[in-house]
Amino acid sequence: MRVTTTGTSRTVLVANQKGGVGKSSIVSAVAGMVAAAGRRVLVVDADQQANVSASDLGVEGDGGRGLSMSLQFAQSLTPVRDVRPNLDVIAGGPALAVVASVAATAAQTGIDLRRNLTQTLNDLNDAENYDLVLLDSGPGDAPLLEALLGTARYLVVPTKDDDASLSGVELLAMRYLRARKAGSMIQLLGVVLFDTNPRATARNREVFEQVHELLEGSGADPFETFIRSDRAAAVDLRTRHLTPLELVDVAESDQKNRLQRLRQKGKSSDRLWSRDPSGLASDYQGLTREILSRVATAERDEVAGGVA
Repeated sequence: MRVTTTGTSRTVLVANQKGGVGKSSIVSAVAGMVAAAGRRVLVVDADQQANVSASDLGVEGDGGRGLSMSLQFAQSLTPVRDVRPNLDVIAGGPALAVVASVAATAAQTGIDLRRNLTQTLNDLNDAENYDLVLLDSGPGDAPLLEALLGTARYLVVPTKDDDASLSGVELLAMRYLRARKAGSMIQLLGVVLFDTNPRATARNREVFEQVHELLEGSGADPFETFIRSDRAAAVDLRTRHLTPLELVDVAESDQKNRLQRLRQKGKSSDRLWSRDPSGLASDYQGLTREILSRVATAERDEVAGGVA
């Protein structure tokens, strides 16, 4: 399915004001699956820790300098191209730390982070014609988060089932509503439960009920798909810089070559911890389908509203 909209209209921000809830993992997985389906994807790593670019996708990048200059001075964005087939990346990193101090003096300097980011993303998308743009946010950088909320068209919020993560959802919901009141066109697609036990049906149901309350009035429902807890796969994904689909392929090859590797006494550093990551990959496939479906529904509703 080819995107017919332009600019940042199909830009999805993945955010939560609590760290460690799966933002980068979801961005990497969704980007990998959409790109593997033959659609062009851009990942923007707006996190000082650069988890999605450096750790998940294995992109060294420029430490966030290009994105920082884009935010401050509307300097053109130059992605790292073909990180995977059809997948480009704007790297994050420590250079984004300056954004907070720039935002503090924005009224005096006339710098508009949101306007600059929107302009440069539009320019890049006009040149490259991406089918999907995914923005990964850091957990605590409020000025940068506000710029992202003002730039993105859609919002996906991951959370774990603990109180701190759900509080992060609540804090983000307040910023989301403020962004909407300030004129942002961003639309909440839903909240996804991350790193959960699929057998804990009672607990998962309880968390979904809490999320429903947090989303009241937003017009969004929690995603039906949740991302299961798989510690071994999580280690392999990050240490080997793989997407879930890539890890499935590696695991299948690992099983076939296990006897040969034992005979060769392979190094322990080459050990694959996950035996069968297909279940986790299936979760990410389901979430990717849901995200694309909700975006398509929102686009149809927008067209219908415009016609009406």
